[in-house]
Amino acid sequence: MSHQLTNDFWDLLGLQGLFLCELFHKQSELVVQLQLANNALKEAMQAQDDVTDAVVKAVSPGNTPTMSHSLQSTKAAKLESFNGSRDKMEQFVQAVCIPVTMQIDTFTNKRMNILYVLLFMCRGMAQV
Repeated sequence: MSHQLTNDFWDLLGLQGLFLCELFHKQSELVVQLQLANNALKEAMQAQDDVTDAVVKAVSPGNTPTMSHSLQSTKAAKLESFNGSRDKMEQFVQAVCIPVTMQIDTFTNKRMNILYVLLFMCRGMAQV
């Protein structure tokens, strides 16, 4: 922004002009840094939204997980919500593994797996 003002303008301000020019220039650099950081955050949030949308689509009622290979008619049972009970934890983990395995193309990374599991948690604590 300070580059848009001529040197004559800053000279007219005298000694204060030199100080103001430097201050204005630094503020302009900070604005650019903030804009870059904001853009990076927007991209990260969009990526998160894309992952969430994919998980929701994968587990939506009309899209019960199906085998993408030879067993097209095979469907996984609908998962029940999990309340964090240690007694039911192993059963829940096994139940989650079935649709994840059946839709291996959808669950391409650990983050997708975690988001999928979190959809069924109604109480308790999630820990990676």
